[in-house]
Amino acid sequence: MDAQEFRPRLHGRLDRLALLDLRLTCRTGLHIGAGKSNDFGGSDQPILRDAAGRPLVPGSSLRGILRTGVEGVCATLGLDAFIRRLGDASGLQPEEEAILPRWRALTVAERLFGAAARESEGFSYASRLQIADAACEGRVAVELRDGVGIDRDSRTAAQGIKFDLEVVPAGTAFRGAIRFKNPADHELGLLAQALWMLDNGALLLGGKSARGLGWVRVDVTAPRLLDAAQILGRPPAPNGGATFGPVEERLADWLILLERLAKAIGPSRP
Repeated sequence: MDAQEFRPRLHGRLDRLALLDLRLTCRTGLHIGAGKSNDFGGSDQPILRDAAGRPLVPGSSLRGILRTGVEGVCATLGLDAFIRRLGDASGLQPEEEAILPRWRALTVAERLFGAAARESEGFSYASRLQIADAACEGRVAVELRDGVGIDRDSRTAAQGIKFDLEVVPAGTAFRGAIRFKNPADHELGLLAQALWMLDNGALLLGGKSARGLGWVRVDVTAPRLLDAAQILGRPPAPNGGATFGPVEERLADWLILLERLAKAIGPSRP
């Protein structure tokens, strides 16, 4: 594996941009909570809504579950340790060399999703992966379900702790978008793998997953990859004609690339 693949990515430059749309379709009910309601006539646990009152999947929720997937894959492959054994990349520009020691201290997931400094003079690195809120397609009648609190000692229903919660019904679809700044090929592979895991139930979205909620189908468009010359040339924006399809089809190249990286790590895996 070429060490240049893992060179520092600078926020001050825009060398490459990956753009794709995604559609999330609920296989089961979905609950992304808006916090405890103070409305006397409302649900005890309402869902998050947009300004028009429609259910919403915030980008932060999707970002969090995708990060969990990326971190899991990196830990399974031993990817962080593998990258640190590659040695310093040659041919770096001065600004890349300036942050190289701190860049190498970041985990792979932190290189994608960002890291906050742990002390006042520490190194912070902003996320290069931006995920838009996913808006509900059409109108939907939200379900209201009953629940009871559990006494953790007796493991039975607790006295006087009954509540209700709002649930987005199965079949509801949400549409969002992902923007990835200066992605390396293996980083696109990790994103593709996390989306595949969400599509196949290895990751669940939202809360109350122990109640059977949070299973979603993920469809995506083929990524639109722009290099620096294309960005400066101001290519026309997509006309909306990009079609959705399964993750394993639309992102096949990146999933295959990640498989090759896993084979390259091979015996060095912990």
